[in-house]
Amino acid sequence: MFDREFAATSVESLSAFQRGQVATACLVRVAALLDDRRVAVEFSTAARLVRQIRDAAVARAEGGPDRTDLSALDRQVRDFLGPDDDPFEELPGWGAWAMDITSLADYVLRTWQRPEESAKNCFNVFLATYSIAGYLEDDSESDDVPELADAEFRRQMDDISVLGGGGAWDGICQDSLTLAQSYLQWFQHIEA
Repeated sequence: MFDREFAATSVESLSAFQRGQVATACLVRVAALLDDRRVAVEFSTAARLVRQIRDAAVARAEGGPDRTDLSALDRQVRDFLGPDDDPFEELPGWGAWAMDITSLADYVLRTWQRPEESAKNCFNVFLATYSIAGYLEDDSESDDVPELADAEFRRQMDDISVLGGGGAWDGICQDSLTLAQSYLQWFQHIEA
């Protein structure tokens, strides 16, 4: 179960840069779901935009130079989702996945763009990623699906512990790439 108070306190314990890193790790875990052909065909704009945000966020999380104009990405997000902080219209079927993951990517982008609001935005990333993992669980046609949402929350807290303890981003990113493959596997058991 997602422990809101514990998650908020844990996020607060990190620097703005570390918040960007853990938010990016969440996006790495779910971004590839939009590359699934069932989603990408109809929502190619969302898939492309999420990939661009993921790539820019990973470059920043690695601490290297990033030449991506985050404000240009933000304008593209606004064009897709609508005005900042306005509720967006939930689309049916695969559109719901496209909108939810693009919204999560928006919060990752905000975590990097607005360091003074990074705790709030990172928390929103955590909650959205937990929810997406829960959808993978709840919407699965398989009886064998594990408890992905609870495992996602534990992963988030583990990432915070690693970074808060001076651990490296590389290990977190690699773990997130591995978990992304698991999420993709379970995504195959979902029908729109």
